[in-house]
Amino acid sequence: MINTDHWNERWPDHPVIRTFEPARPVKVDIGRALPLGRGGASRADHVSMRVKTSALYMSGCLDGALKFWARMHDGQWLAGITVRVTDAGGTNLVEIDMLVTADAITETPA
Repeated sequence: MINTDHWNERWPDHPVIRTFEPARPVKVDIGRALPLGRGGASRADHVSMRVKTSALYMSGCLDGALKFWARMHDGQWLAGITVRVTDAGGTNLVEIDMLVTADAITETPA
């Protein structure tokens, strides 16, 4: 994840990085978070079963953890998240750190 240990706020009363300890649970809309399906995506009927069942399954809404908000120079907020991604069978799990736009996440009750 992004290391903000040495970030020095110029206006501490109006921070541009807001961290959460502990992280907050969120749902991540992968379709909004990543431009999947553009430039290079294969048709599903051209993908081998080995890839379909063993590769990262990044579709729909996935569980994640909101670790911080970071403000960009144009005023937008980016969410620093960790998302849990499995393969299609749910056998393997990997946690991926990402920066996504605010519209890609929904905070969920703890």
